[in-house]
Amino acid sequence: MIARTGMRATPFVLVVSVAVAAGCGRPLPLGTDASAGAGGSLGQAGTGGTFTPTRKVDMLFVIKDSGSTRLMQDNLLRNFPYFTSRLMDPPGLPDLHIAVVTSDLGAGDGSIAGCDATGGKKGIFQDTPRGPCVTSGLAPGATFIADDGTNRNYDGQLADVFACIGAVGSTGCGFEHELAAITRALGADGKPAPVENAGFLRDDAFLFVLVLSDEDDCSAPPGSGLFDTASTNLASPLGPVSSYRCSEFGHVCNGGKPPRLAPTGSVGDRVTLDGCVSAEGAGMLTPVATIVSQLRALKPFPDQQIVVAAIAGPPTPYTVEWRQPRSSDTGPWPTNTPSCVGTDGSPGLPAVRIAQWTKAFGAHGMVLPVCSDNFAPVLDQLASLLNQAMSLP
Repeated sequence: MIARTGMRATPFVLVVSVAVAAGCGRPLPLGTDASAGAGGSLGQAGTGGTFTPTRKVDMLFVIKDSGSTRLMQDNLLRNFPYFTSRLMDPPGLPDLHIAVVTSDLGAGDGSIAGCDATGGKKGIFQDTPRGPCVTSGLAPGATFIADDGTNRNYDGQLADVFACIGAVGSTGCGFEHELAAITRALGADGKPAPVENAGFLRDDAFLFVLVLSDEDDCSAPPGSGLFDTASTNLASPLGPVSSYRCSEFGHVCNGGKPPRLAPTGSVGDRVTLDGCVSAEGAGMLTPVATIVSQLRALKPFPDQQIVVAAIAGPPTPYTVEWRQPRSSDTGPWPTNTPSCVGTDGSPGLPAVRIAQWTKAFGAHGMVLPVCSDNFAPVLDQLASLLNQAMSLP
């Protein structure tokens, strides 16, 4: 955030159960052609032939690593064992690949604190042990977890290994690129994937992507002027250097930009907006549709093989309020207020773009509330539903 004013099937389950819990109706079986249903608007499902389900799942976790991320990271990591135990239910664990990346792809020319000009963590899989971990448990040279039920590339318990590589900390760039980190990590953005990520994607496997963030995506093309630090006050083209730029130039609410100036010019002014969506081509961020298209191009049967989820702030309510400027200016500075707050104080800002990304995958995409104080009951239920989904013929 910038100056803001055993668990292998985990992700896969998250999406399927959420679709049920959120009242979206029965999720599509994983061997069903979605062209006539929720996934039909996504484009051609496959390149010919018949989709044959497997018990292989490639899971990518995108974890925000800036600002106040400790509570949500801890929540996810400490509840991973609920997946481990439940996914042991018959017919047993799927053949898994599990990788972790962060939201840090850098931003600007390096003059923004915490954001470098060379791509940040570059979508490279995180395999460094953190927190209390002395070692990750991964085999030497391994950058992601691999376990087919017979062979595995780690020692100890799956949940413990994930906790060691998933505790990514909070020192990353505050202009978060959650969605671009996905395509960068998988080599879907027109450039080869990082060499460290080789061997992760399997053509015949399901691809599950889970984003964990308490802010919205701010993915911008390389070299974008959005992060210019010469523009610093309300009268400048981009406004103050804060995360609100991602809203002003990344969202459209009822056909217009979220406002920069306070209605009465006073600290404490508040405006609630409706109909907020990604600005797409009218903004300065990478269109969500581009991210979706790049991700779908990775699979021969994208409607069946790709499942996405996000643990993030609900996209509504969408409220802007004004606070004291951090430097001398002609008025207060705008900021988004949380759309949810947990009883432990965990906030979630409106994740408009992230929610739109998940929605693009129809019944195979869903947003979960990041403000939940305890993910355990939901994760336990979702793991059970995942076992059921994978047992379909």
